Amino acid sequence: MSRPVPSNTVEAAVRAHFGLTQAELGRYLGVSERQIGNIEAGRRTTTPLADARLARLGNLLPPPTGQGTAAPVFRTELPTAAPFETLPALPDFGSLPPAPLLARQRSVAAQAARLRWALHREGKRNALQSRRQWALAVLQTALLAEPAPAVERAHITRWLDVLAADVTAAAPSPATVVERALAVVRLLALDTEAAALARLLGAG
Repeated sequence: MSRPVPSNTVEAAVRAHFGLTQAELGRYLGVSERQIGNIEAGRRTTTPLADARLARLGNLLPPPTGQGTAAPVFRTELPTAAPFETLPALPDFGSLPPAPLLARQRSVAAQAARLRWALHREGKRNALQSRRQWALAVLQTALLAEPAPAVERAHITRWLDVLAADVTAAAPSPATVVERALAVVRLLALDTEAAALARLLGAG
């Protein structure tokens, strides 16, 4: 199955830079979400009004496309377990049967892989949320500072208000942040246990 070719349109660049959905960009340009998809695929052109609005956003992109500033780097790194060599010394258990240690090692590895993948996906969502919060502040400052007819200024204000509500609603709750912190602690514990099991197996 072939993958879609990434779009190199200004619309796609604006959405990526500011973390906007097709629906959100469509609301600003005054076209439907489907039209944005067609435009990014090169199947449809925009209206003069949409072109003027897009030019405003395109000018906020970093060079060479626009005159704006580059976005900060948004990512959520996962901690790594302590190196094998830094683990505390284990008691001398003598000769241990390897089978139960190997079974536990496989179980720990599977749990850690599932948890790491879940945290990675959540980290990507958090990075996107951070980008959108940054973008909202940039757009509010830049778009409201530009001179525009009253009707267009009212449209920009309404769009920014809706975007602000969407960004705020998507912010993680304190309980979600605590849950992620506890999940990171569990991952570190699993990684440490895996290293300790490897040491026991190596001593056998």
